[in-house]
Amino acid sequence: MISVNSISISRGTNPVIKDFSAEFTVGTITAIIGPNGCGKSTLLAAIAGDLPLASGAISLNGKDVHGYQIAELAKLRSVVLQQPAFNLAFTVNEVLAMARSAGSTLASESAAISKLAITDLADRKVTQLSGGERQRVAIALAIAVDAQVLLLDEPLAAQDVESTNRIIELLKAEAKGGKTIVLVAHVPESELSWCDQIIKDF
Repeated sequence: MISVNSISISRGTNPVIKDFSAEFTVGTITAIIGPNGCGKSTLLAAIAGDLPLASGAISLNGKDVHGYQIAELAKLRSVVLQQPAFNLAFTVNEVLAMARSAGSTLASESAAISKLAITDLADRKVTQLSGGERQRVAIALAIAVDAQVLLLDEPLAAQDVESTNRIIELLKAEAKGGKTIVLVAHVPESELSWCDQIIKDF
C-alpha cells in the first residue's frame, strides 16, 4: 500500500505538484497521464522516495518513504526510468546479476529474461541495444528483484506491438500476484483500459 498525503513539490522556485493525495493499493495498476511538463515523472520519483517534498508525506506499508534506509527501499520498490542509463559495456546477464544485493537470484533473473522474451539478448552488451531493448532489460531487472512495488516511467515507449502486449500482460500478472504497480503513460486514456486506476489531475 502506498499513501500520498497532501504533497507539494517544487523544482527550484517553481511549484510542480500542489496538495495532491492518492492511494495505490496492493494488486492494482495505476497509470499517471497528462501533457508534457505536468509533473508525471516528478510524481513517480516522489513516490519512489527519490525527491524531497515541500510539504505532505508519502508512506509505503505505513512508514514514511524517506524513513527507509536506501538498502531497505531497494528491496521494497523497483524503479524503471524512461531512458535507462546503461553506459558501461556489461552484458544483459551481468546487469541483472548486479541486482542480487536487492534480492534477485539467478532463477529470478532467468525467469525475468524469459518473461520479457529477451533470451537472445542475454549475452549482448547493453551499450549495443536499441532504446526499446534497453527498456525491456530495465523491466526485467525490476521484475527479477521481486519488490512489492513497481514504478515505471513510460514502460511502453519505443516498443513494437508484440512487445507492448507482452509487457502489459506481464504487468497484469505481477499485479495479480500481489504487486502494487504505478506507471507513467503518454497515451490516450482510452488505451489504458487494462489499468485499475488512472490519475490525470494533480
